[in-house]
Amino acid sequence: MFFIRAWKESGPAAMGFTGANEEAIGVIGSKEFLSRRLASPNNRTVLAEEGGRVIGFASLRSTSGREAELTGFVVLQDSRGIGVGTRLLRKTVEVAKKRGCRLVTVRPEETNAQAIGLLKKAGFLMSRKSVEKVGRMKSTMQVMVLRLG
Repeated sequence: MFFIRAWKESGPAAMGFTGANEEAIGVIGSKEFLSRRLASPNNRTVLAEEGGRVIGFASLRSTSGREAELTGFVVLQDSRGIGVGTRLLRKTVEVAKKRGCRLVTVRPEETNAQAIGLLKKAGFLMSRKSVEKVGRMKSTMQVMVLRLG
């Protein structure tokens, strides 16, 4: 299953996996959870595929009429460094624009330099830091925003 492999490769610091353990990943990777999530009008999931297999995903959640949050973003390790993440992020921003959003927010962990670099390259700007509690763990997140036309 993609989510379990992505979590094992990326670890709990990946966007959308912060603080997750194997049990939690099993739940969010289940058909039931994914079916509910995909059926929600507030959520959109964009997949990157190659040869019929999922190699990356981005999850976008509407937070208000004109704002959305990028709640998850992972590309499998063997598909990194060849533009998959850039294309996936670009497509996700297009989805937000089509939904009428004017602002996209994302909160990667401040130690996730790879994600922050990709987001900066895509035009996201640093906004502020936020300390968030996920389960028993506290994480410092770098809140970043992208203003859309």
